[in-house]
Amino acid sequence: MQNFNELNYFLTLARAGSFVKAGQLLGISSPALSHSMKNLETRLNLRLLNRTTRNVSLTEAGQQLFEQLSPLYQAINNEVDALNDFLRTPSGLIRINAPAVAAEAVLYPKLKPILNQYPKIRLEIVVDNRWTDIVKEGFNMGVRLGNDVAKEMIAVPISEPLKMALVASPNYLAQHGSPKNIDDLQQHRLIGAKLSAAHGTEMQWEFKDKKELMMFTPKSQFSINNHLRLQAVSDGLSIAWVAHMSVADAIRSGQLVELLPEYAMTYDPLYLYYPSRCGHSNVFKLIVDALKVKAA
Repeated sequence: MQNFNELNYFLTLARAGSFVKAGQLLGISSPALSHSMKNLETRLNLRLLNRTTRNVSLTEAGQQLFEQLSPLYQAINNEVDALNDFLRTPSGLIRINAPAVAAEAVLYPKLKPILNQYPKIRLEIVVDNRWTDIVKEGFNMGVRLGNDVAKEMIAVPISEPLKMALVASPNYLAQHGSPKNIDDLQQHRLIGAKLSAAHGTEMQWEFKDKKELMMFTPKSQFSINNHLRLQAVSDGLSIAWVAHMSVADAIRSGQLVELLPEYAMTYDPLYLYYPSRCGHSNVFKLIVDALKVKAA
């Protein structure tokens, strides 16, 4: 019979990448966790971890064990969470992985009323602009552009088609003028973004000229991949290419000006996706229902 506590400790340590962080998550000391992992390796007669003074990584055997155990433990957690259906007041933790635009313009506005209404619900949104394996990394749900997700996942639209917009502040335009076409952007100050620290190139901007796709690589004066990009635009620093839903109110109020709307690109909607297993908790179902686009 396996020691399931040790296996749970191993999964937490593999995700955290350090004994200190994993110990804090588990509520045990780093030496106690290290001792538990040595016992597990001794019993299996396999080395699972490569240890350094600061970090820990998985051996090939450890990686295989992690990939096999993660979905099984997630399934167990899902079934235990489903017991919340017996409670009158929904409670429990939901973890969602989502890109910044989804978190700021869709998830928070739609889920804020849920948090106000049900104080026992705990919601954790991890903003990540790269593609993430939500099962492997312990998320209940993820959000991505388009519904092209793995076949074992269910995809639910949570936004209208995602239209992009070039925007600048009136102050910036008063000083630098407005671009007349896409090529004119080369002469302007631009705010760019990278998908992640590991992704070293600027994210390309995409436009539509009638039916032709136009790619533009900004030479950014300032690059950042979170909500401060919108603050920088409002402060008059530069022009940015952002999701229209993120700036719709600012455009209506005149705080920002949309530029070259005739070239605006429109993508598929944002989709919520999650494993197609049964036994989802009432909290899970509540979150999905709040996020999905309602039929007209």
